[in-house]
Amino acid sequence: MRWVLGSLALILGFGGSLFLLETALGTQRDLPLACLPGPLPREAALYSNGALEIPLCRKAQVRMVLEGTLAQGRGPWAMVAEGRRVLWQGEVRGRREVRVEATGEGTLALAFTNDLYQPPEDRNLFLRELTVEPR
Repeated sequence: MRWVLGSLALILGFGGSLFLLETALGTQRDLPLACLPGPLPREAALYSNGALEIPLCRKAQVRMVLEGTLAQGRGPWAMVAEGRRVLWQGEVRGRREVRVEATGEGTLALAFTNDLYQPPEDRNLFLRELTVEPR
């Protein structure tokens, strides 16, 4: 009888430990995304794949004027995200105005994902203007 109770205690302890370990190390879905406010860029140039952080951290309508240079007939692929949410994405051929609603629940970012450099062609993304209207 002692052997059965000891085995049962061991199994329950091991199962409980696994549950707590999963809880401690598992994905933190409910944690808010950190956003540290800072100066906003007026203009920026992305010459290679990467992202520009826009530390807005408040509710606002954001207007971006983007410009892209073509390579192999395609413009830069741009994405505007806030935390884990994609607010807009698309190809930028010439100048393009993009408007998004920021919630302030994460850092806003402008990403460039399809860089190409094959001289004389060079695909780049430029932020020509950024305006923010608080909500």
